Amino acid sequence: MKILLINPGSSDDILTRVMREIPYLDSPAFFAPHALAAVAAVTPEGHSVHLHDENMRGPVDPLLDADAYDVIGITLTTNQFRRTLAIVDTCRMKGLLSRIVVGGIGAGTMVTRLKAKVDTLFWGEVEDTWPRFLADLVAGHPKDTYQQVAKPDMAMTPVPRWDLIAGDIRKYCAVSVQTARGCPFDCAFCDVIYTYGRRMRMKPVERVLDEVRTLERLGAKMVMFADDNFAADRAYVKDLLRKLGPLNNSFTLPLGFLTQLDITIAEDDELLELLADANFAEVQIGIESTSAASLKDMNKHQNLKGDILAAVLKIQSYGIVVMAHMIIGTDSDDATAFDRTARFLDDAHITHHQCHPLIAPPGTKMWYDLKRQGRLVAFTDEMRDRLDITTNILPKRMTRVELMEGLADYWDRVHRPVDYAHRAVAFLQGIRRKPKVKEAMLTSLWKNRTMMARTFAYYSRKVSPAQRKAFFDVVKATQKVSPALMPRMMFVHTGYMMDVLRAGHASVIAREQAALETGHPEVLQVLSSTTLISPAIRDQMPAIARAAFGAIRPAAADREALFRLVLEAVVDYHDRFGATLATFDDVQADYLQMACERVLAKAGATTAAPGNASADAGPMPTDGPPPGFAREILDALDRAVNVSHGGWEDRAAAPDLVG
Repeated sequence: MKILLINPGSSDDILTRVMREIPYLDSPAFFAPHALAAVAAVTPEGHSVHLHDENMRGPVDPLLDADAYDVIGITLTTNQFRRTLAIVDTCRMKGLLSRIVVGGIGAGTMVTRLKAKVDTLFWGEVEDTWPRFLADLVAGHPKDTYQQVAKPDMAMTPVPRWDLIAGDIRKYCAVSVQTARGCPFDCAFCDVIYTYGRRMRMKPVERVLDEVRTLERLGAKMVMFADDNFAADRAYVKDLLRKLGPLNNSFTLPLGFLTQLDITIAEDDELLELLADANFAEVQIGIESTSAASLKDMNKHQNLKGDILAAVLKIQSYGIVVMAHMIIGTDSDDATAFDRTARFLDDAHITHHQCHPLIAPPGTKMWYDLKRQGRLVAFTDEMRDRLDITTNILPKRMTRVELMEGLADYWDRVHRPVDYAHRAVAFLQGIRRKPKVKEAMLTSLWKNRTMMARTFAYYSRKVSPAQRKAFFDVVKATQKVSPALMPRMMFVHTGYMMDVLRAGHASVIAREQAALETGHPEVLQVLSSTTLISPAIRDQMPAIARAAFGAIRPAAADREALFRLVLEAVVDYHDRFGATLATFDDVQADYLQMACERVLAKAGATTAAPGNASADAGPMPTDGPPPGFAREILDALDRAVNVSHGGWEDRAAAPDLVG
């Protein structure tokens, strides 16, 4: 079979626009399409696969011919929804006979809209389901939905098929390597654990090194270790870094590495040294807020363990740039959050960051909590692509307009050239241990001589006097502190310029949306505060309650805690999967188990000996759920979700309920 795999792109995408507004980059796209290369890698032999990244190659429409492909697959994140629908509509309009399939991290939250448009929808990981789908299609009985049952063994996942786009690899800013899946944390606004689970699954270290060698050979500029938390398993990542550093220094020109991890790495000096010496130029950290109350609102407890400012300064003292992700708009945030966040950037010498309004992605625990409070708004398809600017929440201590206008003002002022230059110079002066990376200044300058010439020409003639001064102030400071850091500081300055351009676009969008909502409040429709308990949940509650009981009972301190924790787990499970439950099978049991684990982790429940009981709660059940247990849990669930109508869909209350 002939298969076309597509990564949707759009000229409206802010990152794409920013990339093309910095001419010396000569990279039309930032990240190579890892998802497509990974799906191609698990495609069985005998099928022909073609990859098309619209960000690199432009619109896919000319390739959509009637007899060109048997399968057209699209991967999407939530901000690619409109373009995905447009591609599907083009396929339908042309009358293609291809099987149109969609998957990706954004597919699960838009299941109803997508199922009405496409032939087959994929949920979760696809190492098992993609080959099964192709076999079913060859046999003539493909299903309309495929969902991964067991979490794939990372040791068995093949190397992504980068050979299919080998000619484009050197044109991307970065190419991804995935070392692990899963995350031990449970942030309220994130749904990673339902996609990948809480238990970390690692790829063998030698496999990771082989992938790095391949990408270096293909001409990659930088490698992004695209894990949700690269340092979640410290023993594993240290083993990897001890081998990655020497490997990288063996290359003629060492690669630069990027990744995502959490603030607790500041506690581990050995890990920081290994990251620095492997040439990790930047680490992205979800700092989110410097307010303890706001961090608690987001269930970001890992950030409450120490001094965030001190932690950032320590990480950067190793020459590693911290790209800070910040959030404003939690229930504890008022208008002072903007100034507080701006002060933090200066104090922490942050040169590169992104600041967003709080967002509640559909299906997360935060989404359901806010929905029951009547504090979510229905978003249009256009808003889906701009949720990091316009949000879907009614804030508690600000209006939506105050939040969006406050962010626009924030974006306008925090990126002033003079302030950035002060932060960048302070970052340089704060380096206490320089990375032990092979100094290849002459090689680097020669290899990148054309880009360096374009870079200096751009900042000499194409920017404002203030931007020009900031650039050359950073260059002079780098020459004084350590000329070997010049490539890294060029990367830092480019990151800053991307922030400037991105903020400019975002500020315009935020102000336009604020003006629209001020002049036409009817455009916002508040979602109904109710959710629906499906007949399947009611019918299968005995099995659900029994499974939850089995998971919670060993850790419950007394009868009251047992019932409360089971209810909390069942509410969490219902919120995420109740509307789509058909049969309480092994897949659903696994989801319920994860809900139980997250509840126990949050509660910090302690194991109690069988038979313990609180003074007034009655005896603890030992052999199994007590009589009437399922009914009690169902009744409590009814009360908890205040059921009358609603569900996954964006059902709105009266338009005049806008806050």
